[in-house]
Amino acid sequence: MNRTQRPFRSGLVLMAVFAMAHLAGFLQSAHAARTRPEMAELTRLMRSTKTSLLGFQPSILDFREYFSLNFSILMLLAAGLGHAMTRGRSDTTGFVQVLSPIYALGMFLLFWSSVFFSVIQGIVTCAILTAMFGLAWARSRRGSRT
Repeated sequence: MNRTQRPFRSGLVLMAVFAMAHLAGFLQSAHAARTRPEMAELTRLMRSTKTSLLGFQPSILDFREYFSLNFSILMLLAAGLGHAMTRGRSDTTGFVQVLSPIYALGMFLLFWSSVFFSVIQGIVTCAILTAMFGLAWARSRRGSRT
């Protein structure tokens, strides 16, 4: 693995781990919302607040669970895409050069939304991922000039 690939692949692994941990946390909190008595009132309120949208009546709880689950799926998809694009190739500089800034920008936006909502896991993970993908991009740019 060359100097360009190392931070990129490490970022993909961290992204996949973060997605799996997020999915596990989502499953745990979804279960708690349905089984823990101290959450019954909050869950009832979230279920009772509905919105009419294209003939559907989703509740606030539906939206929360939908977005939490799909965030995990999209993070896994992004990590898988990066892996698929670079797997088995001897020179991945071109792929890293194209994908790294996209991933870095996405992680930077997730970092700022984590700051906005005060979610420490997102702040730490997305800051690290932004730096890793930024480093991979910088190294790929340097490598393509030589």
